[in-house]
Amino acid sequence: MKRVLLIAGITVLVILSGLFLWLRFGVGQEKIQSILADALGPDYTVEINSARISPLQRAVSIGHMTISTSNDGHVIFRTDTLRITGINPGLIFRKNIILSKVKLDAFTIDWDPARLPDDEESGDDTSVEKLKIASLDITNGTIIVRKEGGESNRMNALNLKAGLAFEFKTDPDSLDIPQYSVDIDSLGFLFSEDRYRLSLSGFNFEHQDSLLTLSSMKLIPVGGYFQFMRSREFEANMFDIEIVNFTAAGIDPAAFHNKKTVKARSLDFDAFSIHVAKDKQLPEKPDKKDPTLLNKTIQNLPVAIQFDSLFFRNTNIQYSEQDEEGTRPGTISFMNSTIQITDVNSLSQLPASLNAVTYLQNHSELNTELHFSLHDGPFHMTGSGNLHPFDLKQLNSIFMDLEGMEVVSGFAHELEFYFEMTDDTSSGSMHLVYEDLKMEIIDMDDYDTSFTNSIKSFIANEAVLRADNLADSNDEVRTGEIDHVRNSDSSFFQHLWHSLRSGIYDIALRL
Repeated sequence: MKRVLLIAGITVLVILSGLFLWLRFGVGQEKIQSILADALGPDYTVEINSARISPLQRAVSIGHMTISTSNDGHVIFRTDTLRITGINPGLIFRKNIILSKVKLDAFTIDWDPARLPDDEESGDDTSVEKLKIASLDITNGTIIVRKEGGESNRMNALNLKAGLAFEFKTDPDSLDIPQYSVDIDSLGFLFSEDRYRLSLSGFNFEHQDSLLTLSSMKLIPVGGYFQFMRSREFEANMFDIEIVNFTAAGIDPAAFHNKKTVKARSLDFDAFSIHVAKDKQLPEKPDKKDPTLLNKTIQNLPVAIQFDSLFFRNTNIQYSEQDEEGTRPGTISFMNSTIQITDVNSLSQLPASLNAVTYLQNHSELNTELHFSLHDGPFHMTGSGNLHPFDLKQLNSIFMDLEGMEVVSGFAHELEFYFEMTDDTSSGSMHLVYEDLKMEIIDMDDYDTSFTNSIKSFIANEAVLRADNLADSNDEVRTGEIDHVRNSDSSFFQHLWHSLRSGIYDIALRL
């Protein structure tokens, strides 16, 4: 046993000594450039301005390196600084590549598949069995992806601190599925012509545990609402999203690798906030396609989805819209929500289910239950809900800026609804008990009530609106009929709101 250990120790010493001598005397700037050029092949050109070897750290530092295509000189990769530390002997044999640290500063990747040489020798076989980078440190990066001669995507100000490990093994099903783990301390970059900043921290995925965790993620419009909208030529949604403590359990990488299906047992959000805004004063895109219903939107994804359950705690949802003649966006909010969605499966005929408890305008509890189809067929949804007693003046945050109306008084004692959607048609019933409803027509610029608007307000309150919907002598209240047909240019959520609104109008309007 001692002889075996002695032989093993001598062998390791010889390998490390050989590596030291190889790095110290056998590699210089020209040699490194030659090695990289040989590895990439004759279709690519490598240029390095400087290189420095640190044998004791088993490190290589490269300054101002470019990789370009030989045929047209298109620069694919450029960096000011590249430093690789902890090079192991396996790197020489291209089997097990284990590195302590890779640091990349001020780099650009310009990826244009149409300008890259065809790789006729590519296949499933690889000479690399394991790749591990304990620390990947990337700063000041730019990544450009081109399609049909133009930019399709660009990320600017890319910064990343992470560690990763990939191990290529053969699955029992005879398909090569890499086993991998990724640990990201922080990631941030700008995209969409620098309109958005994405940042995340505490990301970890372990293939062996099928578990993904994320401490936080933010998607922020740079400069806020007005700067975002001023940068747009055509109408577009603005998103502001924040996620805290997200966990995905039971992830099945094989399902994605083999069947292009994103599959997980559960997705859990400890805190989730989303604010969507739209400016209707911007023109629509000339080639804008009509929106689709929920199941068609899911079916149009490039992958299938299979989630047993999604659970959202501490969730805030807001939607803002600026009217064609408005000065400010009106906002409706569903705050402090708890939402559970089950059986989200785009390959199944069985419906998904949603149960939510939320606070409308952060004021009154709203309970909702929905069942809806996601398969490739006719869309079908059933829904029911109820709202606790509600001060109707809370709706002014949306009515004043979108409708030019202010609720002066009004209180809803009871609200319950049931509806059914089949493709573009919805039907159902609305139960709404309220009293003392009074509205005023206002100017959306300064909220003033002019003489003309006062006359309109009088007509609306006396001839159009029903001030009360209370029980009569027979203890009955007026019930509204939900009856709506979706316009082709209405989104799914507009269709849902307009369906519920039709029931409210049937109760509140005298006409």
